[in-house]
Amino acid sequence: MSGATLRGACAAEFLKLRGTLAAWMCLVSPALVVGVVVLQFGLMPLGDRGTPPTAAVWESYLKGVLGLWAFLMLPLYITLQAALLAALEHGNRQWKHLFALAVPRWHHYAAKATAMACLVAGAHLVLLVLAPLGGWLVGEARPALGIAGPVPWAFLLARVGAILAASGLMMALQLWIALRWSSFTVAVGAGMAATVAGFLIGQSERFGKFYPWSMPVATLFDDGERMQALSVAGAGGALLAGLAALALLLRRDPE
Repeated sequence: MSGATLRGACAAEFLKLRGTLAAWMCLVSPALVVGVVVLQFGLMPLGDRGTPPTAAVWESYLKGVLGLWAFLMLPLYITLQAALLAALEHGNRQWKHLFALAVPRWHHYAAKATAMACLVAGAHLVLLVLAPLGGWLVGEARPALGIAGPVPWAFLLARVGAILAASGLMMALQLWIALRWSSFTVAVGAGMAATVAGFLIGQSERFGKFYPWSMPVATLFDDGERMQALSVAGAGGALLAGLAALALLLRRDPE
């Protein structure tokens, strides 16, 4: 019975998301990032540097896409998605109605967390599709840049997976803030402040790798153990922070 009610709560959550801004942001956010980098490469002066190896150009292009995504767009995307998810109940004062149902309270929070994880994972899947497509467009429009040949899928998949895993702790914290306080301004303001702080903290070799809002972009600075460690820390931190947030949220009603 518990499993059935949890599945029902998740199904209801996804039903509420249909046609909403949160759902559209899964497409718009990655497309905006890819579009900006494609425009940058499309306007890049060639100079006299010659044509570098195609693999190097592909990696340079993909690092531009992933860097912009992880450093700027992803923290803002998570902030907005958490606030929009919470607003589905906060805006209409639906929490009391949900808590009156014969469903354990934690199922509602688990459904929110599941929806949040799916929205973020979905945006990364879209990025996996659009980034190579953008590179192909640049290669067709400006063949002199050297973007040609097969897409370095191993490079792309490893880094997108690491960014997604490393963003887990940020997701859990931002969702807790959005559910805990009913004000949309508080949720968005906290996320934006944390993102701006990440611009400074993320540049620190000592502290950047420990700050949840800069952990995703830190995965791009190393190919080996550091990238794996950040991925594990983000995913493990998401689980621990999610359980702690659940315990705190169950002790009192959202404001």
